[in-house]
Amino acid sequence: MINKLKSVLSDPEHRHTAINAGIALAIRVLGAGMAFIFNLIIARQLGAEQAGYFFLSLAIAMLLSAAAKLGFDNTVLRFTGANANNGVTVKSILNFALKYSLPVALVIAVLLYLLAPFIATELFSKPQMANSLAFIAPAIVGLSAVAIIAMSLQGRHNLIASIPCQNIAHFLLCGAAVLILNTSTANTTALYLSLSLGVTASFFYWIALKSLNNRGNTVNANELWQSARPNWVIILMSQAVQWSAPIIIGVYLVAEQVAYFSVAQRIALLTSFILMAVNLVVAPKFAAFKAADNMDGIRKTALFSVRLLTLSALPIVLFMLLLPEFLMGLFGEQFKQGALILQILVIGQAVNVITGSVGFLLQMTGNERDMRLVTIISGCGVLVSVPLFTSLYGVIGAAAATAFFISLQNLLAVYFVKKRLGFNTLKFWQKI
Repeated sequence: MINKLKSVLSDPEHRHTAINAGIALAIRVLGAGMAFIFNLIIARQLGAEQAGYFFLSLAIAMLLSAAAKLGFDNTVLRFTGANANNGVTVKSILNFALKYSLPVALVIAVLLYLLAPFIATELFSKPQMANSLAFIAPAIVGLSAVAIIAMSLQGRHNLIASIPCQNIAHFLLCGAAVLILNTSTANTTALYLSLSLGVTASFFYWIALKSLNNRGNTVNANELWQSARPNWVIILMSQAVQWSAPIIIGVYLVAEQVAYFSVAQRIALLTSFILMAVNLVVAPKFAAFKAADNMDGIRKTALFSVRLLTLSALPIVLFMLLLPEFLMGLFGEQFKQGALILQILVIGQAVNVITGSVGFLLQMTGNERDMRLVTIISGCGVLVSVPLFTSLYGVIGAAAATAFFISLQNLLAVYFVKKRLGFNTLKFWQKI
């Protein structure tokens, strides 16, 4: 076993993947811990009802920011990964994406701010949520900015900056403000999050442009748009799968049920933080291999990464499946009602992990249209099934529908990876 491991790690690409995945995982652990603590702070400081209003407002902001990014986040990752050593090109790609996405985000944020009372009262029948919706509206601009900036940093393998930019800094700032100022309402928390995202985006934009070299040329706008258009649908549908369930639950059920589902969902997402860490390393590698027409490098890196993921995630999945009440109870006694929700969502995330980086495999190798079809199927499935199952079976039905379509999305992507690239990521035991 040890000799086999040494043989695998003797390959410089596998060694680079393992080492950088380890670094990314360490930072991701910090990020996952910060996100967990942030959710814990929100649940305990605000209580189930106010936490429900905040998480519902955040889900709406996340979904709207996905629309505002116009698909440029993964496009920035792909083209930056292929031009990581050309500073002029990297800067051109980042600024091009921000130039088009941030104005769209600003327009959407203004509309949400103005329509917040109507949305809260007429759509959700929760007039108390109007202020939290209004105060979280600026976060749409911040969420769009940090996602695109983080992808630029990731494409250059700057994991130490990329992960805090997208997943740590704004949670740290907002959580600290909630604790220090003893906040107990959703609207004030939403305001702090919006301000925290503004600070985070400004700081990491400066980091992203710092110390770039003068090599390369400005980017071809047509190439970026050709990639961004299918990516926009992919991101929008993927976010619909991820964030539409809390919104739909908010329409049909009380705020407390939104809080239970949201907390369970965020705990379940810890299962896939290892996948996210590995994605940070392998996604730009896939783009670089594709640019060099090295299909064997893509296959070996993909299969090696699935082995890392399966071995790393299994203990976490088992822990969550066996001790759901303990984990939910950390957020308050009443949150134990969400134990079954957590178990259902963990199964969906487990399938997400064991299939590997199939989404990035398709997107980074120029097969965005296949991934677009996959996400349209899963996204439409969620948008149809979650309202139906929520009305029939409550929050448990919403969790089951969400987990099913997360699993389906990844299994369909496995099929297209096999069709386009010639290997099956589920057969991770095959010879590399």
